[in-house]
Amino acid sequence: MNKAIILATVAFAAVATSSCKHKYNISDQDATAAQEQYQELSTAQSEDKAFIARQLKADTALKQTASGLVYKITAPGSGEQFKEDDKVKVIYTGKHVDGQVFDSSNGQAVSFPVAAVVPGFKQMLLMMRPGAKAYCIIPGDLAYGQQGTPDGSIAPNETLVFEIEAVGLDK
Repeated sequence: MNKAIILATVAFAAVATSSCKHKYNISDQDATAAQEQYQELSTAQSEDKAFIARQLKADTALKQTASGLVYKITAPGSGEQFKEDDKVKVIYTGKHVDGQVFDSSNGQAVSFPVAAVVPGFKQMLLMMRPGAKAYCIIPGDLAYGQQGTPDGSIAPNETLVFEIEAVGLDK
């Protein structure tokens, strides 16, 4: 379990029962800060789940995998589907659920190994063929998970939205 979540959970309990604060040696200030962080994380996760539910309801072409990846293939492409050991060329734009772009290939094809991307992006690529285009919503646990990104640009368990064009294999 993520250290921040453990601290937030312990701090939340500590605020409720002062004996826990003493047991875990947590100051009132740290307990309050951790409780606020925990509440912010819980609110963000609820908002992301609501976003996914709204998108699924609004667009009946969207599908959801057993893992939670939400997607639609907008152009099928041709040839064989990509494999995990492939190196692919893609054009992509990644956005937060509020529509703010956090990363983009700026219309240029970039190449990387399929296995080197976050799990949800990899799942999407494995359903694509050269020339395919897709839209996907990647839940936080399939994106950067509990740690988020080191620079903080993507929060822990944050849901992300991608538009992906699979240009082809990079040989």
